[in-house]
Amino acid sequence: MPTTRITVALNSKQSQKAPLLLPPTANLEPSASDSCRALVIKAAQSKLRLKKASRIYVAGTGQELLEEGDWRNVLRDDVLLLVSAGEEYVGLRRGEGAGVKSDWTLGGDQPDGRSSQNCSISILAQTASVDPLSLTQVETTAHTLPGIIHAVAQPDLHPGTKFPIGAVFVSKGWIHPPLIGGDIGCGMAWYKSKLFRGQVEGDKGRRVAEKLRGLEGAWRTQEDRIRWLSDDICGQESSLSAGEGWDRSLGTIGAGNHFAEVQVVEAYTSPTLARESGDEGHMLREGDVVLLVHSGSRGYGGDILKRYTAGGKVSIHESDPKAIEYMGEHERACGWAKKNRDLIALRFLACLEPGDDAWELGVNDSSQTSAEAISTAKANLHQRKVVDIWHNNVEKVLWPPKPPRSINSNSNSNDLNLTTSTLNIASNEEQSTVYIHRKGAAPTQNPATSVPLSILPLPGSRGTPTIILHPTFSESTGWGVKNGLSLAHGAGRAMSRAKAATWVAQKYKGRAEDLLRGGDAGKTINAAGNKIPQSSPNGGNVGGEAIHGGTWVVCEEKSLVWEEAPEAYKDVYTVCEDLVREGVAVAVGWCRARVSYKVRNE
Repeated sequence: MPTTRITVALNSKQSQKAPLLLPPTANLEPSASDSCRALVIKAAQSKLRLKKASRIYVAGTGQELLEEGDWRNVLRDDVLLLVSAGEEYVGLRRGEGAGVKSDWTLGGDQPDGRSSQNCSISILAQTASVDPLSLTQVETTAHTLPGIIHAVAQPDLHPGTKFPIGAVFVSKGWIHPPLIGGDIGCGMAWYKSKLFRGQVEGDKGRRVAEKLRGLEGAWRTQEDRIRWLSDDICGQESSLSAGEGWDRSLGTIGAGNHFAEVQVVEAYTSPTLARESGDEGHMLREGDVVLLVHSGSRGYGGDILKRYTAGGKVSIHESDPKAIEYMGEHERACGWAKKNRDLIALRFLACLEPGDDAWELGVNDSSQTSAEAISTAKANLHQRKVVDIWHNNVEKVLWPPKPPRSINSNSNSNDLNLTTSTLNIASNEEQSTVYIHRKGAAPTQNPATSVPLSILPLPGSRGTPTIILHPTFSESTGWGVKNGLSLAHGAGRAMSRAKAATWVAQKYKGRAEDLLRGGDAGKTINAAGNKIPQSSPNGGNVGGEAIHGGTWVVCEEKSLVWEEAPEAYKDVYTVCEDLVREGVAVAVGWCRARVSYKVRNE
């Protein structure tokens, strides 16, 4: 054969690659000492530092090269070969993303609990760094738990205790509570404020941070909390109360990576479909000052997980009565978490817009509160809400998804913000019911209506920007198959909490205040989601205005100062770039945090 120019890449991290020239004398027989296989393995070991290289796949098809005929059929200039340390092929096989029927598309019921050896895995990370352990967790989960037919590793993927974070698992016939974890219903919501940029810039941001008081501890009385958690459904009042023990946490952010940020919308281009609908009342605009709330079900969801995984149980078949019970409690926890984010917003708006009667219930006192007052406060808050999503949940959908089609809906849900497109599931042919499990992954459509969401937040950490994403659907992505109808939910951790607690603490030894002032955003992104770096030290940007000044951080728990430092997270721009490159989203703008609130010791 003539000299052949190929590219060798890691199966687990396909952005890490190296060129290789195969000489005409290379043997196609894999067992020969001078074989093409031996040369590829050697290149992976020396150039890509893969110590235990053992298996070789063809990128795009997933074909494993085992025999002489395999090598003869695939070797050509510019072919990309993926080398693994024994793990199965990672990626979407050609044809599957385009909605072509295949074994994994519909899967099997597997009522006997057999694992899913034929499950496909789609890895969306190339530019963003990925810990190999998290990829191992994705692969192990996908191929050992029953019913899994498709798995997705989002660019913000990082290891969990046992199951990965930043991952999506699609299963048929089976529900796996540990895959979404204990913080059921955790998510993010954006709310508009009446503040303007000049009120939060520079030193004025510090004054805003000082106003954020009275946000810790139980809100008002249990009777008030029950009313906040209640809704009128068809004339019947229904409450999501979890009992006074859990309800006392309602309206509080919680620990870990949860936060509330006062942000300025620095750039925004409304998605085409939202403009065509003529219903942009809840959409963002450049210069808006918004509140981004990230919180979940607090300890309530963890209690549910503990009860349904007692004795080490991981999976529940949908025919088991326990599955119905779990999904019922799961839905209540998701609703509780959404009400929690709303109450957090109410309390913050009471601080940010003092004197506005709309938010007077956000002030924590023991005065009697009427049901009418709470209902009015909810309505006022609804008018400020831009979007609200869960990123820890199980969603029951028809699979595989159908192409989007234009409709003319008059829905006014603030959790949608786009009413001109929906997934076309009019025909159930070749579709079946599946369960999408998300742990740290944002949905691309409203779970109640299947209407695609118009915008989603992709936050970094503290001083870093939040990118505004618009999910996209195309034939090349299988109308959402490739990404599991999901997107990354943030930058994702680059180092564990334990490592950050020591490494970051050492880096900022004696100057912890630097972290509480945040950093310089100093970057913008263009409409395609590409990072635009500064062109000169004095702050000039190519195609964007230089942004100076930090984010005022309220965090009176020292361990969180270190654990949640920007250095502990991946670059949010690289996560965005991966999503854009994979064709599952476009960036339509970005926000800069001016105040980031974690916790006060009140």
